[in-house]
Amino acid sequence: MTGEQRSDHGASPRATLASVARRVGVSVNTVSRALRAPQTVRPELRARIGAALDEADYVPNRLAGGLVRTRSNVVGVVVTSLFYSEFAAVIDAMQTELVQQGLQVMLGNSRYDPEQEWQIVRDFLSWRPAAMAIIGLDHHPRAVGLLRASGAPVVEMWDIGGEVIDSAVGMDHTAIGRAQGEHLLACGYRRLAFLGSLRPGDTRARKRAQGLAAVAAEAGLAEPVLCTRAEPGDPRLGEALLRALLDDQRDVDGIVCNSDAVAFGVLRGLAGRGRRVPDDCGVVGFGDSEASAYMAPPLSTVRPAREAIGRLTAQTILARIAGGPPQRLVAGWTLIERGSTRAVG
Repeated sequence: MTGEQRSDHGASPRATLASVARRVGVSVNTVSRALRAPQTVRPELRARIGAALDEADYVPNRLAGGLVRTRSNVVGVVVTSLFYSEFAAVIDAMQTELVQQGLQVMLGNSRYDPEQEWQIVRDFLSWRPAAMAIIGLDHHPRAVGLLRASGAPVVEMWDIGGEVIDSAVGMDHTAIGRAQGEHLLACGYRRLAFLGSLRPGDTRARKRAQGLAAVAAEAGLAEPVLCTRAEPGDPRLGEALLRALLDDQRDVDGIVCNSDAVAFGVLRGLAGRGRRVPDDCGVVGFGDSEASAYMAPPLSTVRPAREAIGRLTAQTILARIAGGPPQRLVAGWTLIERGSTRAVG
């Protein structure tokens, strides 16, 4: 087949070896050799072909025989982090459902890097996956283009607050931020802060911070202090940010953390400053990790329905493969009240 291939959804044309060869001004065989046996193509020409392949978002078909419409039994899953295994339960529940239907999970970790995300998506699509699942709604534009053009079902996970490529299963993170703020206000805290890791690609944490700010504004309180760094969230970061926060804003008495791991460091930092929790300062995390209930004091936090998200994602994938319509499913979450905030009432 020559020219550009149309995707199954009638989206923008998909690049072919012939169209890339025309860009470079070489034969299709030369482009094919650059992919299959790059050592047989001189470096300068190989670089030009590689640049043309990138510009065209060319996705090779790695399946035997190269049949354009053949699909593998693989579901590509792209997460933004494997730090503290935040998405482990999601993937495990998803895999449990998919394996029963003869599908296997292939996992990639973008580390919140849009360029890595795009490269992972392109590599996964070269295996002609049965479907793709990807964390979040905000992606590299080229990754979005590839996913839309692939013809494969796509399920975006963990967030539902925005435009979706195909289907989505997740939570309303703005509503979660509001619930965290409302809980702190109900406990009597009035000078609030949002603290933790806030990387450019983590729009979900940003939405929670916005939800917290909205609650404070509605209550006529000062805007919550934003104390963040664009690096992985862990207890060390939480303790460091807590020190910086109290050096500048000693009157803060209610802290929302973007993750439980960060909150662990905040609890340690407050103790080091002689600030009693929950009497002098309340702390709310996100994630409900296994250690949260065993901290001193136990951490109030938000528990996402991880297993439900994984299970619903798998069910959505299977329904889409069977020809069902796109879906947008809301998964539950629970605010767990523990000793790091005052008892309400």
